[in-house]
Amino acid sequence: MKRIRFIRRLLLVGLVSIPLLLSGCGWFGAEETSTKIDPPQVDYELETEIFTDIADEEVMAEPGQLAPVTLYYKDAQGYVAPIGLQLPYKEGIAKLALEYMVDGGPAEGMLPAGFSALLPKGTSIVTNITKDGLAIVDFSEDFTQYNPQDERKILESITWTLTGFNSVKQVEIWVEGKELKQMPVDGTPLDEPLTRGMGINLERNANINPAMASAVTLYFQGQNVDNYAYYVPVTRLIQYNDDLTSAVVNELVEGPAAESSLLSVMAATTEVLNVEKKEDTVIVNFGNNIMGSDQKVSANSLQALVLSLTEQVDVPKVQIMIDGKAAVSTSDQINYSSAVTRPTQVNPQKL
Repeated sequence: MKRIRFIRRLLLVGLVSIPLLLSGCGWFGAEETSTKIDPPQVDYELETEIFTDIADEEVMAEPGQLAPVTLYYKDAQGYVAPIGLQLPYKEGIAKLALEYMVDGGPAEGMLPAGFSALLPKGTSIVTNITKDGLAIVDFSEDFTQYNPQDERKILESITWTLTGFNSVKQVEIWVEGKELKQMPVDGTPLDEPLTRGMGINLERNANINPAMASAVTLYFQGQNVDNYAYYVPVTRLIQYNDDLTSAVVNELVEGPAAESSLLSVMAATTEVLNVEKKEDTVIVNFGNNIMGSDQKVSANSLQALVLSLTEQVDVPKVQIMIDGKAAVSTSDQINYSSAVTRPTQVNPQKL
């Protein structure tokens, strides 16, 4: 039943028809950050008493300090990609995060070359409230002034940014105090709250029937004109598979689609001995050919692997092994002798 609902969600939000699953600490940034979202500021005809502020005790910053967050922008190739920024912390930082995603907003000049904000210039966020993990985001009328080809990307950037906060699981889009039932330009249906189940940067495959498919989100690499390398999440539909953890590893080895501008993170010859899940940890055992001539493993390969596996539900930890041994040496000296967790920030920018 869950798979049927998932495929329906893909179809409803246009994933199949438009070219194009959750959040520890780690190598990309500081400890996981989540925060409060502002209470309603506008007197709508709603029972506002049913809404509550997010009271997440894991906030790792205080007013006046910088808080690490991950926001989603469009790169030069048209992919929606995460960028880790340090924002001045205040209550309502999720709302502030969206303000940093507005064209011409405060993030101008902070992004790598080729990256651009997706929310239309002049957009303001009227309110940002939650009810049981549902973030209701109310935009000004300026939000409706965007190019049709960006409609899907805008939904992805909003949803993936907000669900990066621990307390947000679903997102509703409103404009000027009214809930949208479809997007205003290209008519993407919004009959259900948006979640990461909508996917991101879909790779289409004419040989896969969406009704008989599973979806995995994989992290490959992009590169801009300044040779800055960054991770890009891609949702791929594959033949139905009830072992998605093994599927993720195999698809990473398979690499990006042939027509993609993204770069592989693992060699096609990489040998995967076995993948198993024990409680909250996925153990991936590679053959020794994953190592280079220096007997080290590419840090990019393992970072992309951890990001991809931890997008799956109930996979908070990943243990890397080579020929059954956990003593894995990497090109950046990261310690993989024990299980690692997913970071909050992806592609963090240096201050």
